[in-house]
Amino acid sequence: MNRALAGSTAIAAACLMIGLLGVIAVTGRWPVDAPRTHVEAGGILSLPAERVARVEFSAGEQRSLFSRNPREGWLFNGAPTGPAAANHIDTAVRLLTISAPRRVLAASEYSPGQLAEYGLDPPRFVLVVAEADGNTTRLGFGEATPAQNAQYVHITGRPELYLLPRDVGEEWQLARDMAGRPANLLLPVSIAQIWAIEIVSDGRLSRFERDLSGLWFHHVGQHVHLSGGLVHRADPAVAPLIEGELAALDRLPIIETVVRHPDAAALGTAGLAQAATVMLLYSRDSAGPVARMELGNVTVVGSDRYVYIPQTDNLVIVPGDAAQRLLTLLQLAGAPS
Repeated sequence: MNRALAGSTAIAAACLMIGLLGVIAVTGRWPVDAPRTHVEAGGILSLPAERVARVEFSAGEQRSLFSRNPREGWLFNGAPTGPAAANHIDTAVRLLTISAPRRVLAASEYSPGQLAEYGLDPPRFVLVVAEADGNTTRLGFGEATPAQNAQYVHITGRPELYLLPRDVGEEWQLARDMAGRPANLLLPVSIAQIWAIEIVSDGRLSRFERDLSGLWFHHVGQHVHLSGGLVHRADPAVAPLIEGELAALDRLPIIETVVRHPDAAALGTAGLAQAATVMLLYSRDSAGPVARMELGNVTVVGSDRYVYIPQTDNLVIVPGDAAQRLLTLLQLAGAPS
């Protein structure tokens, strides 16, 4: 009995591991993003996220204001945000309160001259976090560490420097981008904030990523592995072609919003009961996609296409150029046309 039970347990464990490896092989990541889902209390800000009433974001001459309204939720520069952007603002605030620094540098462990090297003189961007009672905390975010898993941060009035997990600063960049992006564009997030893209078409998955220098490549082919580890470098001939197609998608407008919160019947009529082509966009440190686009049928007139955007829960019509850009990307990936 014990042997049979042990054998069954071993088989189940093996099956589970095979399934896990399958997920990793297809998506290129673990199914759960550990830094975001398993966090300990004790963030760089020692206050509940609910007490944050306002956050001023500044980068160079650019200024943005996130403010919390009891009736409308998060506002961006005084205007209401959509649910997707509001969710990222909530996440960005929460990460400040729960993400503990990976390391703290005492004043004796660095020299003032190193602040420029760390991207803190001046900072890449600054957050001024205000509580409802008026207390404020100013945080300057600098460069990433050489290992690329943390970011130098300085809090005004404190001598220490903090090596904060990189996803904290990246989430603020993403929230600012999504909140300020024009609502009439197809993609609810700028390609500049995206580091991986998956296109699922007719059951085939094609994945594009950026290398360490930010150049795009198709993850199977079109890149090389450098010595000393699994480091990707894009093909310099193909990278600009991928970049060009993504830049065109980045600017693509919405022609018309057909229906907000479409039901199954509306989606079915548009050819979206089960979309043949789906595009998923991932930010640098996101566990799941930050944006999704589902391509449907051609409209009755012309070559325009129906598209469903889950982030806004809208069924829209976009220029037929969207389908052509995705097709070109798939051809660059070597998919049959």
